[in-house]
Amino acid sequence: MLKKSFAIVLILALVLSTNAVPASAEPISGYSSILALANNMYVCAENYGNDPLVANRSTASDWEAFKIIYNSDGTVSFLSQISNKYVSADLNIGGQLIANRTAIDTWEKFRLIDLGDGKFAILALANNMYVCADLNQGAVLYANRSSIDTWETFRISQFGGSAPSSGYTRLVWSDEFNGTSLDTSNWTYEIGTGSNGWGNNELQYYTSRPENIRVSGGNLIITARRESYGGMNYTSARIKTQDKRTFTYGRVEARIKIPTGKGLWPAFWMLGNNISQVSWPYCGEIDIMEHVNNEGVTHGTIHWSDHNGNYAYYGGPTPWNLDFSQYHVYAIEWSPTSIKWFVDGNQFWEANIANSINGTDEFHKPFFILLNLAVGGNWPGSPDGSTPFPAEMLVDYVRVYQ
Repeated sequence: MLKKSFAIVLILALVLSTNAVPASAEPISGYSSILALANNMYVCAENYGNDPLVANRSTASDWEAFKIIYNSDGTVSFLSQISNKYVSADLNIGGQLIANRTAIDTWEKFRLIDLGDGKFAILALANNMYVCADLNQGAVLYANRSSIDTWETFRISQFGGSAPSSGYTRLVWSDEFNGTSLDTSNWTYEIGTGSNGWGNNELQYYTSRPENIRVSGGNLIITARRESYGGMNYTSARIKTQDKRTFTYGRVEARIKIPTGKGLWPAFWMLGNNISQVSWPYCGEIDIMEHVNNEGVTHGTIHWSDHNGNYAYYGGPTPWNLDFSQYHVYAIEWSPTSIKWFVDGNQFWEANIANSINGTDEFHKPFFILLNLAVGGNWPGSPDGSTPFPAEMLVDYVRVYQ
């Protein structure tokens, strides 16, 4: 979120795999495994895709590998690796899912419903019914349920992305936003326009007004508005935990629903708590989630000053598109050796910080958390007539595990 216009020094030595395999299964790179929570078994394309899909495998390999195809209408399709055919909710056999179709039409389209915590429901476009791993029928998958319960929930390891580490299980801090006002023992409001538009030529004036930030319905709601205020043409809000809640290492996550539109820039990120003493980028920055304009992806990045005193950064976008009409869980797992980025439990980047390689000593010190919704700036550019205002960023919770 800070000073994107600096000269970029990309440290390629940090690059690790962006397609790490799950700890519990090893699907083929580029494919996904589907775990039914009904029985904690992986979905298999039985008999080379000639029989209906069934959740009956304790590990995932080629028969349990599916490529997720993102269609232009916001739906997804599943391509079986073993049959090289698309999964269909076949209404001629009671909505059973079977991987036997050579083309995508209505019956081969599904919607992924994000339930949080890495869980999904799968809605078949064929009949607008949820997919169920029916344990009364041998865990065969049917698109025949009108509501979601345990049998209708799944975990999907997209693009071979690994599941979160089981090592971060102790909740050390959270804000669930269940009250009626912001907890100022956790958060400080940032007010005004900052220096040079918060270092990015941003166009908003940040306020603490309820018109721009409030807690309601179990959410923190940050609202960007098109209005004249403080000499600017837009208002929004930005909060931080600096000097109140700081962390070194752990899993840092938030469940967020973000707005899209030209010139909008929501972010969930962290800065070194010593920024007031050493300035940026010497304090280090960890961007857990950034999104600009109408892109289908989010970005995860680190920024720092390398061992030669040069500005450096590493990171990039998710390799799959997201449905931003839904909530998603954005997270990092930060250890003494690495920083890993996740969306909905699926890893998409990893940076090596072991032994402060390439001057990454910043990332072994305390950091604080920020949430904001910027308008304009060097990266997204300015809003236009198509930008929806007011625009809302909803945060269900922020949690830190160690």
